[in-house]
Amino acid sequence: MTQPKIFITTLLAFSMVLIGGMVFAEEEVDLDEDVTAEDLGVEEPSLLPDNPFYVFKEIGRSFQSFFTFNQVKKIELKEKFSNEKLLELKQMVEQNKNRERIETALQNYQKEFGEMEQIAARIQERTEAEANEETGKFLDKFVQQQALHQRILQKLETQVPEEVMAKIRAARENHLENFGQVMTKLENANTERIQERLEKNLQKIEGSDFKDFKNLEILDELEERVPEAMKEAVSNVRENTLNSLKETLQALPILQREKFQEYIENVSGNKERQLEILDTIKQALPTAVKNIISESSDRILEQVKERVQLRETETGSQSACMTIWDPVCGKDGNTYSNECYAKLAGTEVAGEGTCGEQKMEQEQEMMNNQGEDNMIQDQEREMEQEGKDTTGSNVIQQIKGMLNR
Repeated sequence: MTQPKIFITTLLAFSMVLIGGMVFAEEEVDLDEDVTAEDLGVEEPSLLPDNPFYVFKEIGRSFQSFFTFNQVKKIELKEKFSNEKLLELKQMVEQNKNRERIETALQNYQKEFGEMEQIAARIQERTEAEANEETGKFLDKFVQQQALHQRILQKLETQVPEEVMAKIRAARENHLENFGQVMTKLENANTERIQERLEKNLQKIEGSDFKDFKNLEILDELEERVPEAMKEAVSNVRENTLNSLKETLQALPILQREKFQEYIENVSGNKERQLEILDTIKQALPTAVKNIISESSDRILEQVKERVQLRETETGSQSACMTIWDPVCGKDGNTYSNECYAKLAGTEVAGEGTCGEQKMEQEQEMMNNQGEDNMIQDQEREMEQEGKDTTGSNVIQQIKGMLNR
């Protein structure tokens, strides 16, 4: 074979490997991003919120919920409705519906999921073995499906205008808070059970060879937003997932390394948080893999900077926000990552901290005020009683004096 032919053959072979690697990387990303109706255990929606007949669909859901008296069955039904409404939102984004209609679909989804926490509080009061078994089965499915919700919402954030993105992000963060509340209540804040169930069911979710990377991102955000009683469990699962990812990358064949590089540069999600994860894991990896991660981190950082500059150019102002968790509660009742995202969504800040924390502080203040009022009333009653006792004692002394005369 002549030298030119050898060169051409080698070049073609190299090109095929390169293209094949890129295709495989896209497949890995799709495995961790594309969530179907089948994955969520429901049918693809055929009637969307902007359809005039959608109201009858909502009436049907209300009847189903009203006539479901078993609380575990009711929360399962609410989860089914939230799955359906999230897919309705997904379809509306993919069909490029206008902003108002997308936001209406988002509100429908948030309302459905928000009601699950109230039902969880009622289930928490039940102690029968049957109820615990039913609850356990529900929680297994709940963990898997809510992790898939996060994947869908993260991808939707990349497909909508900036203002709508801020609202979807707020909905996703509120979803994480509600997820934590529901799980804490139904597991009675048992750290060991929460950790076991969370870890087991995250591993059951189908995905790519690098799905631990996506799970880490979700666990990081979840740990920041869950009740204190659940933080240790989430932290332990996060540490185990981190070690699992390190082991995967340490044993990564050479051809797979480029696939991982393409994966982390193209997968959707919180890029700032992904950079933190990459910085954490790269120290324990072989030099070759470490170098790949460093290169990808530089590219991702450039993407973030370009995104910020582009949006500033398009709007003529600093409209892009960095994803720093410094939560504020908006006057619209939603929690935002920071004040920048609240302003971007068009709402004023009601106070610092999550809306859940704000509510707890208000309730605590009301309890304190009520306690102070009760103390004042008790003191007044005591003083009044002391006055009566003194008067009674004086009368008795007068009578005794009269008898002694």
